[in-house]
Formats: sequence, C-alpha cells, structure tokens
Amino acid sequence: MAKPVIIRGLRLGEGMPKICIPLVEHTREGTLKEAQKLPGFSPDLAEWRADFFEDVLKPGCTVKILEDLRQILGDLPILFTYRTKKEGGAFEPPAQEYADLLLEAAGSHLADLFDVELSTSPDILKDLVSGIHSCGAKIILSSHNFKETPSFPDMVSKLHQMQALEADLAKIAVMPHCASDVLSLLSAVETVDREGQTPVIGMAMGGTGLISRLAGEVFGSAITFGAAEKASAPGQIDAAELRRILELLHNAL
Repeated sequence: MAKPVIIRGLRLGEGMPKICIPLVEHTREGTLKEAQKLPGFSPDLAEWRADFFEDVLKPGCTVKILEDLRQILGDLPILFTYRTKKEGGAFEPPAQEYADLLLEAAGSHLADLFDVELSTSPDILKDLVSGIHSCGAKIILSSHNFKETPSFPDMVSKLHQMQALEADLAKIAVMPHCASDVLSLLSAVETVDREGQTPVIGMAMGGTGLISRLAGEVFGSAITFGAAEKASAPGQIDAAELRRILELLHNAL
C-alpha cells in the first residue's frame, strides 16, 4: 500500500475509499446551486466537471466559478476535471487549450487536485504535469475507456505509465461486458496498489461494474464517485447510499 496523498487533511489511499461527488451543471447559477446542496450528502471531496460548464472557455470564467465554489464549499477538497470528448466528456478542445485551461485553474490555487488525461499529447503532458505541481496542487493521471475493458497487462501498464509520469494518484475506468472484465479491472487495481508506489483509483462502469465502486477498500481503490442528483458516468449511485455500503464493508474488515 502506498503512502496516502493528503489534501486539506483528507488522506487519500488510506482506509475507506473517499466519496467524491461531481458537479455537472451547465450554468454558473446551476453549478453554485448544486454546490450548496453538497454538505447534505457528506462527501469527502467535490469534483467540478468543468467540461459541462457552458462558459468554461471564456476568459476568467473558470477562476470565477472556482472562487465561488471555494466560498461555498469552505475547506472541502476540490477536484478540477475537464473531461475531453474522446474520454467521455462534453467537449474536445485543442490539446494546448486543454492544458492552458488546467494551468489557469491551478494558478488560482483554488482547486486542490487536478484530473489530467494520460491520452494528452505527449509533447504537452509532461509540462502540464510539471506546471500543475509547481502550483502546489496534486494530480490524478487518468484513462477512461467507454467501449471495453483492456487486458489485465494493458491496464497494469497504463497505471505504471501514470506513475512514471509523476502522478500523485493513478486512475483507470473501463466498460465491462461481463463479470470477468470486472475481475480483471479489480485485479489490476489490487496488483498496482500492492506495489505501493502511488494510490490507485479504479472502476468498471455501468451496472455490471457496480461492485468495483463499492469494494475499493478490499482491492485498493482510493476514491469512489457517487451522485448527488446527477451522475457524471454510468453506474454512479446515490452518494448517501454509497456511504452506507462503504461503511458496512469497512466495519466488516
């Protein structure tokens, strides 16, 4: 098991998987209204899915929303994510525009953790990771496959790639088509977590993969994503129900 990543006192990669609730509204008003409801769901951290926000590419808008979110959420850790279309997100910006957006957000020092896609152009990715780290933020390097589940060796290889690129946490999400796909994902997560280099996040999406969102403490997944009112990916369940199940499993271990 790797050393935990500590963000505002939250220890990622230690004990029960931490619950992250995504904010997926399209407007500023909707995003802030959704954020105001989050305390009622007791998340461990909040994810702002900036790719859903209609004005995300307008100069200054991203930082302004982050300022508002920090005021509303107080000391709750914030994960900033701009999911590109090729990995299941809402838009597909040019690679440099994607990088510039993340660096602008990191430079505001308002978000604590940044999702950076492993598929980002190699000539940009290394500098992007370095730039975010230089702002004092942590990084989840991620890979999302909404079509299938890669082989066990391929999933392990991707997680190792992320670690080699200095990810603070390594995340892989796949689409299973059968139970053995879910077992492969869980086995890959457990294998890399056991190596102890960095905390790992892993999930198989959809109903078939639901168990992967619940059993992270057994297999070594540091974060699981639950929905407040709107899910950001197939298979996310209500955050309150998710916590009840996680606590049930935690108390049995």
